[in-house]
Amino acid sequence: MNELSDRLQSWMASGRFARVGETEVWYRVDGEGPWLVCLHGFPTSSRDWMWLLPLLSGHYRILIFDFPGYGLSEKDPARDFSLLRQCDVLEGLCASLGIEDFHLLAHDMGNSVACELLYRIEQAETSLNLRSVTLLNGGVYMDLHQPLPTQRLLRSPILGPLTARLSSYRVFRHQYPRVYAQPEDFDEGHYQEQWQLMRYRGGRKILARIAGYMKERERMGERWTGPLERLRIPLQLIWGWDDTIAVAEIARRVSRRNPRAQVVELHSVGHYPQLEAPERTAASVVRFIQSTD
Repeated sequence: MNELSDRLQSWMASGRFARVGETEVWYRVDGEGPWLVCLHGFPTSSRDWMWLLPLLSGHYRILIFDFPGYGLSEKDPARDFSLLRQCDVLEGLCASLGIEDFHLLAHDMGNSVACELLYRIEQAETSLNLRSVTLLNGGVYMDLHQPLPTQRLLRSPILGPLTARLSSYRVFRHQYPRVYAQPEDFDEGHYQEQWQLMRYRGGRKILARIAGYMKERERMGERWTGPLERLRIPLQLIWGWDDTIAVAEIARRVSRRNPRAQVVELHSVGHYPQLEAPERTAASVVRFIQSTD
């Protein structure tokens, strides 16, 4: 298996690298219109948005990027991969591109970065302004989160580094398809490329480090869930209802605690609505944002 397939080489060439603070970050801008910034999840990358780009770029100017430690971005073993630092990268990249006012679309780990941004907005600690927030499946409430066995091992202080060193495509290929409601819908090339992006630039060395965000979610508690539950700007949850990791009860709890939240239930869809049901996901994003104008 080559380090990066031809399709991934083309994907890299479709974007650019920027120095954000001390870290090299890969990003891509598509389309015209109001800004829509997209935050990917663990352990994948901004390539998760690839099928949404052609569906949304006629409506919005879209920014996607790989967080440090993910995808094509730098994976420095000495870096602090705290989600607080990841939010700093979001702010820094937006500043460099002149983005101040935007709609936000986030998934999985990206939801927690979004919640940290909501906290900073609430505390007047950032100049960024959100027009709306859309969240896809993610473990907002860790007491409801059901990670894969490998994810449980990776977040262990003792077993995490060992699990990362022993990780292989065989193990990944056995466990990762469980995130999808219909894993047979994805060909072997899809799984290989997800693995290649994880390994790229020494990704296995820092896999346990970036998995530490799950423990960080537990520590942050109210700092991250509170602003989401108090949010007064338009909030939408597009949820794969058959997700066995970020289960449907998470979306239900958010909507109970923030009655302003709109919930779109995508049945027969698992953890990745943007990959499993891109047309339905994109239509829900467009309809929601248009309703906020």
